[in-house]
Amino acid sequence: MRRPETLTEKVWRSVSKSKQFSNVFRYRGVLFVASIPIGLILLILLVVPNFNPYTEKSHTLAELHHDSSADKVSDLHQFAVVFDAGSTGSRVHIFKFTKSKNDLKLISDTFEQLKPGLSSYPDDPTAAALSLKPLMLKALETVPKHLQSSTPISLKATAGLRLLPGDKADKILEAVKSYLKDQPFSLADDAVSVLGGQDEGGFAWLTLNYLLGKLGGKPEDTVAAIDLGGGSVQEAFAVTETQAAQAPKGYTMKLKGGGKDYNVYVHSYLGYGLMAGRAKVIEAFKKKEGHPCFVNNYSGAYKYAGKDYNVEAAALQFEACSSTGTEALDTKAECGAVKDQCSFNGAWRGDAAAAQSRSYYISSYFWDRARDTGIIANPKATSFTTKVQDFSTHAQKACSSEMSTLSHVTKTYPDIQADAAPYLCLDLTYLKVLLEAGFKLPPTAQVTLVKQVDYDGQKIEAAWPLGAAINDLASR
Repeated sequence: MRRPETLTEKVWRSVSKSKQFSNVFRYRGVLFVASIPIGLILLILLVVPNFNPYTEKSHTLAELHHDSSADKVSDLHQFAVVFDAGSTGSRVHIFKFTKSKNDLKLISDTFEQLKPGLSSYPDDPTAAALSLKPLMLKALETVPKHLQSSTPISLKATAGLRLLPGDKADKILEAVKSYLKDQPFSLADDAVSVLGGQDEGGFAWLTLNYLLGKLGGKPEDTVAAIDLGGGSVQEAFAVTETQAAQAPKGYTMKLKGGGKDYNVYVHSYLGYGLMAGRAKVIEAFKKKEGHPCFVNNYSGAYKYAGKDYNVEAAALQFEACSSTGTEALDTKAECGAVKDQCSFNGAWRGDAAAAQSRSYYISSYFWDRARDTGIIANPKATSFTTKVQDFSTHAQKACSSEMSTLSHVTKTYPDIQADAAPYLCLDLTYLKVLLEAGFKLPPTAQVTLVKQVDYDGQKIEAAWPLGAAINDLASR
């Protein structure tokens, strides 16, 4: 006797008679097998925690160098985790070192970043702190468990957080500190903070001297640094204990590296970066018309920090432009000490004669304009030694009658960006007076323009996070 059909069989028989479903029914076994890997992939995506589509791919220095030794860990290895909370996003650096006596050798920098930054959560401090979770997972994944409790962790917030009104920034930092305390890493009391200009300049100085192999000796064995940003310019150099004791309060800081303690002079001249400096040079020219730093008959408005600076030019004049630039620096301002110890804008800098014996490395917009104008001719160069007077030579050319129109400027300097072309005479003259009149370097002094430093076969930028990591480890 024939077995009655089940409900499922009736449905399948009904469906299989339909022409459009006949093929599906015929190949149902194949389709079932093909669906298995798809199902597994979907399951993995659901199970793997904290997948974040806005997290950018991480890399390490060792990966870039194709060195598989970065994955090997021994008792000689030390780690440091540094969060860089910027205005547009947050980044984490997980530095791996080997220790030999008093020295640290950088093995790798595992780096990852995400958007948005902490300042994008002004009214939700908890959400701001938790936004760091994907970066924290990378740190937990990178640092071996048995070394996590001895690994220092820190977070330094930069520009974006400073601009939040009221106590919003403080509340975010408190939430971040609470979140970091719950992690297995070592968190110092002052590890979470807004990065001030002095800290940034000091840590960058430490990074530069570490990469150059200058740490571990006397202060005079290190190099000095001048970094020209858009809004500020920073100078940093090591001083002796005696010089540090003589310095006014707020001009020096203590840093550790190479088994030594260093007293480092650091001063950030806020409002004297290249972009801010343009505005000051425009304002310093007291006449309404005939500004000497712009091409013939130039008329326009320079916009900076929400303000328009109107320019009406007649003809380029280097000497007049140079005088205007010097006036913009306010080199006559007193600093509370003898004139020889003042730099510009009322800042103390110590003995001017000592500056002439230092080895200076200059970076950022110094590099960019030197590259734009041919001071640095090799497009593959990452450092270049020149003389201060080379900026004066190129400024005179950029401010000459040969550059009477913007078309002449762009034709002569094809590497310069179109929006920077109107300011080329001003920019180069500003760099010249900044070095000579501001920092009192003689025209014949040698300076090294630097974009990256060669370290162990790799090109590394001398940015502040590495210096912060070195100081954190050396302070333990």
